[in-house]
Amino acid sequence: MAHKINKEKAEQNQLDKDIAGFLVEIADGRMMDKREGEEALKRATVKEIRQYGQRMIKDQTKLLKEVKKLAKAHQITLPSDISSDKQEGLKELMKEEAKDFDQKFIKMMILDHERDIKLFKKAGMYEDVSVRRFVVKYYPMLESHLAKAEEIRKKMN
Repeated sequence: MAHKINKEKAEQNQLDKDIAGFLVEIADGRMMDKREGEEALKRATVKEIRQYGQRMIKDQTKLLKEVKKLAKAHQITLPSDISSDKQEGLKELMKEEAKDFDQKFIKMMILDHERDIKLFKKAGMYEDVSVRRFVVKYYPMLESHLAKAEEIRKKMN
């Protein structure tokens, strides 16, 4: 729904469609990572994964708050909940138990953060100063999340 609203606004030159697409995707990812973190707190069998889940809840909540501010400043509509694709991924994660949950969670975190890093790199090239400033500020956080998830995965294997 957010994509449709933003597309209409872009067609009327009310917003930048690239920035809108970036912020919608980033908001969707933040909501998903937070939900995955909540599941990790409840279901993970490894202490390090539960701690990582807690970190996702804290950091993604903070990041989503900043995304919302940026979207408001650009008159961009954000989704109110995770996309249907991400809902399916969350359902798949929730089917897993014990060590299978741990492995799937870490795999999803790595894929999510690799995707987000690509989005941030692309957005870092946008002309809009506020978007570039946002990217510069939060890119290191995403890199550290990815590095930690990869470190946990190595320990699990």
